[in-house]
Amino acid sequence: MVPPDTRPDPVPARTRAIDGRRPVRGETEAPRHDGDSRRPLGESFLAHFLRAPALVGGVVPSSRVLARTLSRHAAGFDAIVELGAGAGSVTRWLAGDHPRARLTVIERDASMTRRLQRLWPRARICAACVHERPDALLMQPASAVAVSSLPFRSLPDDLSRATAAVIERFLLADPARRLVQYSYGLREPFEFGDARLRWRRAERVWRNVPPAIVWVAGARNRGEFR
Repeated sequence: MVPPDTRPDPVPARTRAIDGRRPVRGETEAPRHDGDSRRPLGESFLAHFLRAPALVGGVVPSSRVLARTLSRHAAGFDAIVELGAGAGSVTRWLAGDHPRARLTVIERDASMTRRLQRLWPRARICAACVHERPDALLMQPASAVAVSSLPFRSLPDDLSRATAAVIERFLLADPARRLVQYSYGLREPFEFGDARLRWRRAERVWRNVPPAIVWVAGARNRGEFR
């Protein structure tokens, strides 16, 4: 049996209220936003999926438990780059858990990027595919982590290879850098072309539909990476 999730909720009250539930005592209401930012997150994500199912990879956004797990593995870095943010189900935890880290978000869908910019105005939002904006990854400080929700197994081959190539350059630029990625299958999210890079299976998240595996990637020459 999977133990219940007892970790305290680290997200600021104004961010939690965006979920659409009524705030409990002591919380404040989330500020209202214009346009599609007031739609339920699931509704926005479904529209996102219907526009480009192969590029989204799922009909529902990541669960809260999965998003929190991804965020936990991003702790301790000076900069965070989120790849494929969608409607922001992971973004809200990255922003709330790591307020001192410089946050960059890459999302190809224009309506989603407008929503993300309204909700997290302090983040740098890039409206493009990852391979179209390699600078968003490569110009980060040495202590940087990329947190990815990209569905590599369903992406077109040319897009998957181009994206993976940018990620490899990002990781090889400094041994302190990491990639945090989840998958729904037992296989590694994608294969690295450079033998200096490797995947580590970090943990399984059962409370997600479907259950997911969180992976962490980095350079082999980093002694503590195992």
